[in-house]
Amino acid sequence: MKGPFSIMSFFGITLWIDVGTHMVKRDKEKRVDPYNPIREISVIVPIHSEPFEYIEETIKGLYGEKYPIKNVIICGDSESKEVKAKINSVLGNYDSLYYIRAPVQSKAKKINFIIQNHSNLLGEFVYIRDCRVVGLNNCIEKMISCFVDESVAAVTSYGRVRKPSNFLSRSYFYGKDWVNEIGRFRKNAQEKRKAVFVICGASTIFRRKILSSIPMPVKSKTEDTYYTWILQEKGFKIMVADNTMVTAPDVDGKNLDGIKGQVRQSFRWTSGTMQCMYNEGRKLLKNKRLFYTTILPGFMEAVSYSIPLVLIPLIFLLSYKFAIGFLIGDMVFSLIGTLVIMPRRFITTLVHYPQIFFFKYINSMIFIASLIIVTKQALTGKIQTWSNEWNPPLTKGVMKKALKNAQ
Repeated sequence: MKGPFSIMSFFGITLWIDVGTHMVKRDKEKRVDPYNPIREISVIVPIHSEPFEYIEETIKGLYGEKYPIKNVIICGDSESKEVKAKINSVLGNYDSLYYIRAPVQSKAKKINFIIQNHSNLLGEFVYIRDCRVVGLNNCIEKMISCFVDESVAAVTSYGRVRKPSNFLSRSYFYGKDWVNEIGRFRKNAQEKRKAVFVICGASTIFRRKILSSIPMPVKSKTEDTYYTWILQEKGFKIMVADNTMVTAPDVDGKNLDGIKGQVRQSFRWTSGTMQCMYNEGRKLLKNKRLFYTTILPGFMEAVSYSIPLVLIPLIFLLSYKFAIGFLIGDMVFSLIGTLVIMPRRFITTLVHYPQIFFFKYINSMIFIASLIIVTKQALTGKIQTWSNEWNPPLTKGVMKKALKNAQ
């Protein structure tokens, strides 16, 4: 899972909750024949300032899907002027491809705008896929098979990021990739106990009537987390098609730009999740499974781990035995957990554990900073200023374009 609760994956109570869930509920969730009957699906791709090559790659990937698609809607804004003409140049290649300019920048608001104003282009199901995201040609087919009954509001896929080229970006990537692989195991457990922490905002299929009756929340930088909680609070189920993989380029940049971008992205995820917690408040208790088995223990675990980890240099001066014991215990639990849950990745994890620790340490600092900053904003009445507007992260492709334009 992304956000503040992805720091410590093996050193606390959330692991045992997930392991216990898998032990108690061993059966896999049911699946249905996606072609009996064929569902009517439309795709919305929100864009902001991404380069055209990523948009084109996303379009080609969607039209390479085996499952039939009614329409693909590219939804831009005032910042998408440069790509509008290029998008128009490829519209003629696809009868069902549309470019619509929304009067808003926010991703959540773009989705709500299309749902409210262009329902004639939409099918019974709406697939939200981020720009830069591509997948195998059976993604939609596998995800649709998870809509087993009317209680399933959304089906999310499994995502990976492609390795960046910059050294520091790549160091952070190994930790992110490790947590992501663990998240596959943990999200399946969350699905079984009906307490999913977050959908994959870059690739999720929703029932259109759900999006129409329950609009995407816009008062958080992480609309995917917020919407996941809201849907489950209202009694709907979130399914995880973990055999459905999509990929996207990871944050990258020249010199220190890459790691700065990684930190900014992680801060957005973490602080955005904190915003969700303050926005929801007591409403989180409406779904006791979600709150008591996922959100609360994850938060407690993150607090109890991130503080001593960040203070480890000071702890070394006060009690080096405790500090060394903490670091050894963290490494041992991490490696044992990897061996048990994903044995094929054990050697890779062992080799790259220094980078994984680097990721943990940086994310612990981000967690503490996010907790302090968002709490201060909430206490000083700035909660009304929170919004869903943010800029796409810098990737290798964007970096090359920016350098070319600067020359």
